[in-house]
Amino acid sequence: MIRTHTRVFDELLAAVQRRDLRYIDNAGGTRSGKTFATLQLLVLLCKGSQVPSFIASVVSETMPHLKRGAIRDFKEIMADEWNEASWSKVDSIYTFSSGAILEFFSADNPGKVHGPGRDVLFINEANHIDWDTVRQLLVRTRDLAIFDYNPTNTFWVHENIQPRPNCASIHSTYLDNLENLTAEQVAEIESNRRDEAWWRVYGEGKIGELEGLIFPDLELVDALPDGESLREVYGMDYGFTNDPTVLLHLKIDQGRRIIYADEICYRKGMLNRDIADAMAAAGVPLRSVPIFADSAEPKTNAELAGYGYNIRPSYKATRKAEQLQMMRGYRLCVTKRSLETIKEARGYCWAKDRDGRTLNEPQAFNDHAMDALRYGAFTYITGYVNKGRYNISFGD
Repeated sequence: MIRTHTRVFDELLAAVQRRDLRYIDNAGGTRSGKTFATLQLLVLLCKGSQVPSFIASVVSETMPHLKRGAIRDFKEIMADEWNEASWSKVDSIYTFSSGAILEFFSADNPGKVHGPGRDVLFINEANHIDWDTVRQLLVRTRDLAIFDYNPTNTFWVHENIQPRPNCASIHSTYLDNLENLTAEQVAEIESNRRDEAWWRVYGEGKIGELEGLIFPDLELVDALPDGESLREVYGMDYGFTNDPTVLLHLKIDQGRRIIYADEICYRKGMLNRDIADAMAAAGVPLRSVPIFADSAEPKTNAELAGYGYNIRPSYKATRKAEQLQMMRGYRLCVTKRSLETIKEARGYCWAKDRDGRTLNEPQAFNDHAMDALRYGAFTYITGYVNKGRYNISFGD
């Protein structure tokens, strides 16, 4: 699909052409095309730059997020104009024939944040970057700063950027990007209308408060740690046509009450052979570390066990809410490369009824990684606390 310019792009371009603006606040709901449109604008600026050594910087929370998001979009925008010789994989910098460069780096890289300056700054998903880091980037930005985000709650952009007279604000929803979405994507978005808090933020692109977050203190880590006190398990949730199959690698520190999670697989349309191949490619060990999967899929569990993996049915004797309440007693740390798991965890809330009352049950959508997490972590924790009671052997 060749993406077209949207209203968001037109408004971005109009804002740049005003020349009296320093900031562009680009907020919107899910799939509104705000990131893609901003990158289209940056490509246009780089191509037409008359400024010697023009530099535009794209900054996001982590490098894995950039690689699977903004960098992938940038390559799609360049399409047939892409010149591999102009791209530095090591530094994630593209040099245009005009001499302008477009660089990508993460906010967790102090050397880049405190390093040389730029002409234009684009902070992608700005609500996941702290204000002190942003200040360092802004003082090194000569001309224009653009911020995009889903308005899940008020944060520094509303206090420190929007009130300034040289700031323009753009609001968008998926309806502004319909020409670039499939009917299935639109239906998936609109299926969540009944969840008022979610719909306000991701459907309508309005400022909200995601009340009742189940894991409000999520932490990001570079990698899973090592240590004798850590117990290693996997959690797996099955999907196919509409839902992904998810495999998480978990390490649990029972003493410090920490759950570490790393996303191994998050993909739709996987046959059992595909799942086994993905596990082999990821180095999941055979016949040793337990993989706790959905106990409602005994046939799938049996077939994957036939490939040599230590597949076990997850323990689901209690309701989801009770399982999650136990897990909330642990700190959840997710690796930075686990993009879909991070996205789910940041939006995983207790469900509400039609009158807005919070229910003692989690939401029933965007929960595939959360189910895999629950299958692995809760089954292990329950087996650890009640060793032998549920006939679960961990080999430790």
